[in-house]
Order: sequence, then C-alpha cells, then structure tokens
Amino acid sequence: MMKQRNLSLDLLLYTGHERIDWTYLLNNIMRRNGRIMMMGFSSVPVEFQPLELVVHQLSITGSFIGSRATMREMLSFAQAKGIKPKIELMPMGQVNEAIHKVRENKARYRIVLTNDMGNAR
Repeated sequence: MMKQRNLSLDLLLYTGHERIDWTYLLNNIMRRNGRIMMMGFSSVPVEFQPLELVVHQLSITGSFIGSRATMREMLSFAQAKGIKPKIELMPMGQVNEAIHKVRENKARYRIVLTNDMGNAR
C-alpha cells in the first residue's frame, strides 16, 4: 500500500507502536517540506539517517495527547454525555476528492478517511 502513495504525504500522524521502514517512508512517501507528528511510541528505536531530513526538508515533532487512563476517562465522559465528533466520512479511495473539499472549504467540519481495503483489486 505504501508504494502506491509515492511522495504523496505532506503530513503524517504517526500513532504506531511497531517497527516501520523509516528510510523508505522519508525517501519515498513524504513530500519535500513534509511534517511527521509523533503521537505513538515505538517499542523499538526509530532509525533513519539525519541527512534524509535535510535533503527532503522534513520536520519531525511530537505531542503528548494524554495517558491511556486520561483517554479512557475522556472517552467514558463523552459516551456518558452523548458527545460525538462532527465529521464527514469518506473512503480512502476518494482521498483526492477529500483533499479538494478541504482546500475549497467545503468539508463538513473534518473529513475522516475510512479504510476501503475491501474494494481493493
């Protein structure tokens, strides 16, 4: 799947916990001047050559979004109070249309892309 996304991402929210091929990601998936936001914590060291960041003008930042206990508490509160996000769902196969809607300010709040793997050929 990553090979189909050559140089297509300008922002990646990393929420994973496993080893990934960072060299491939930085050299083949991320666009020049792209940003990676680390929100997950890998159980193994993240490995890549710093030169890859410079050559592709990439930046990596991180964010604590809360502990697991805090997230569970927040989700329980939202469920108890009937709080739901205001989003528009679109299948990943329509990612270009979703980007167009966002750029044209026609997205209803936020667009969330859903996995459409069942439709893969």
